[in-house]
Amino acid sequence: MIMQTELDEWELDADWLPLPFEEHWLPRRPLAGKTKHGGYYRMSRERALKLPYIESNPLALKSLVITDHDGGMADEIVAHAGLPQPSYVALNPITRSGQIVYALETPVILTDAARRGPVNLLARIEAGLNDVLAGDVAYGGRTTKNPTHVEHLTLWGPEHAVYKLKDLADPLDRLKALPKFKTTTERRKKLRTSGTGRNVDLFDLTRKWSYRRRGDYDQLTSWLQVVQDYAWDRNVELIGPAFTNGPLLAGEVNQLGRSVATWTWRHIHHTFSEIQTIRGRKGGQATTAKLTADELTERSRKGGRITTAKLTAGELAERGRKGGQVSSEAKREANRVRATKYDMGAIVAAALEEA
Repeated sequence: MIMQTELDEWELDADWLPLPFEEHWLPRRPLAGKTKHGGYYRMSRERALKLPYIESNPLALKSLVITDHDGGMADEIVAHAGLPQPSYVALNPITRSGQIVYALETPVILTDAARRGPVNLLARIEAGLNDVLAGDVAYGGRTTKNPTHVEHLTLWGPEHAVYKLKDLADPLDRLKALPKFKTTTERRKKLRTSGTGRNVDLFDLTRKWSYRRRGDYDQLTSWLQVVQDYAWDRNVELIGPAFTNGPLLAGEVNQLGRSVATWTWRHIHHTFSEIQTIRGRKGGQATTAKLTADELTERSRKGGRITTAKLTAGELAERGRKGGQVSSEAKREANRVRATKYDMGAIVAAALEEA
């Protein structure tokens, strides 16, 4: 049993909720059901709120960050860990297991190809919360306990318990629980318990692939289809086995693929080989601009030797003939000048002897 002293810090009055739950719960026609094991159907929000289990977030947005704790301390573990007080905890009144929920002040858009920073940070926060709060790594996050339903004992946090991502990331970072990584392999390993981590990984795979292929397509419909097909293939073959929640749902993959395809269609207009050529040209110009005069002269000299090495025997002979002609004319002129100088010297010497 939960002792009354343990509940004093929480708001238990269901007729007055510090958190305006319906403002942060965003599905328009949510899935809802009577048990957590299945039997979910789409319905109006009003009807869904009469059932004990509801869809947590829309596919493309996340405003409720949920950690499913099965260890029997869902009402206490946050305080022990030193994290901010949750927006609410939906408890099983007998086992004290439940879902620890943080409501976000600004929902995170999961399909925004132009602004991935919030999505990446959210994935790290989810993984950190799972570690610190002993979250159930098998929890998929699609459905959640309806905190307004009488079947659950809901402990409501204070009125100010609505958070920015930074408000959650900073305390996790102080606890050294905010995952950090340098490589894709490290990221996949450290975010494997995060539902949003799957989105991060699949988006990164799809966008990198699409950069190389965009210029090969001249019709948007064909491009959309091929990007979504690639995303679905990676989702099944790679994302599913790598993450504890399994692959993303088809709707999530299609939305992510459409986002990547639309962005690349608008912003990339060259084939990959053309892009590489442009980058190489720019890189060469930038490098040349930094060279000193001596370095440029040395490069020119080496470049001449390299070019000569690539010429055929016929080309070398032709260059030799032209070079010989030019050289002969130049030598003749130099000799005339030199001969004139020598004659003048002889005349002066003879004059001095006669004197």
